[in-house]
Amino acid sequence: MNTRFARRIQTSKMALPISSPSPRLDRFGQAIESLYGSFTSIENPAKWTPPPMSGGHRGRYLWTDAFGVINLITMHREYSRCGSGTGDDNRYLIFADSLIQEVHEVLGRQRDGRSRLPGATDANPLGGGLRIGKTEDYGSDADGQYHHYLTVWMFALNRMGRASGDAKYNRLAVQLAKAIHPKFFIDRAAAKPRMIWKMDVNLSEPVVKSEGNLDPIDGYVVFRILQASAIEAGDGEILTEEIGDYKRTMDRKGEHFVSSDTLDLGMTLWTAHWFCATEDWAADLTKKCFDQICQSFSFRRLGANIERGFQLTI
Repeated sequence: MNTRFARRIQTSKMALPISSPSPRLDRFGQAIESLYGSFTSIENPAKWTPPPMSGGHRGRYLWTDAFGVINLITMHREYSRCGSGTGDDNRYLIFADSLIQEVHEVLGRQRDGRSRLPGATDANPLGGGLRIGKTEDYGSDADGQYHHYLTVWMFALNRMGRASGDAKYNRLAVQLAKAIHPKFFIDRAAAKPRMIWKMDVNLSEPVVKSEGNLDPIDGYVVFRILQASAIEAGDGEILTEEIGDYKRTMDRKGEHFVSSDTLDLGMTLWTAHWFCATEDWAADLTKKCFDQICQSFSFRRLGANIERGFQLTI
């Protein structure tokens, strides 16, 4: 961990709220606190424990908490950007760090909490992936591991690394990427590999063998983001082989299907925007997304959805 950031975690005592730069940010903060409780009344953020309220098994749900981390980083960025507070106030990064640790401790272990997932160690805590956190133990809609949940968590770790200046978080994301990647592929070395939608908790066998609509694109984009940060940190091009697997899968699938489902459509647009100015597949996919939006939704609803999702652009 960055030494300066670690020192702040140890010594921060920030009971008084910093002044909000806008009513919009107030509403955003209230939405986060509806899930994680009040932050401004906490005297020592380093002692905060995330409440078990994200809706999953043992109180943690990977998708919800991934966006929780991103939202906390957004709060830190917005206060810093507006010059509010003391200028040396990292409370929201401290909260994000605590949430990350809690997710790894709960969802990186078996459901009974007694042991890490197979492949994980103290040195490599994400070597067994991360459970979804669904409440049921068995069945197609029970606990297990989803590729698209895992890539969102990798992105959250990457953003935490960029916000804190600590490359440790991106390295954790790369650990997770390396661990889960081969488990979600069929005939990975083939010219036209396929992916698996859902694996069991231990990544030992498929639970749903069909291929997710967005999974190859999610992997291609997020793994490239991780690799770019790894190169900046001096770790090198450590995900090139995995990125190639996703690209061959994308090529095999051909023209990408654009759903009218609001969640799928929004995530597709967000994923494609990273490369829409530089790569044809992303530019074409972005155009299809906007065409679908114009056909399916009023611009008033679109504006509301964009406002709710602004934190994803950080």
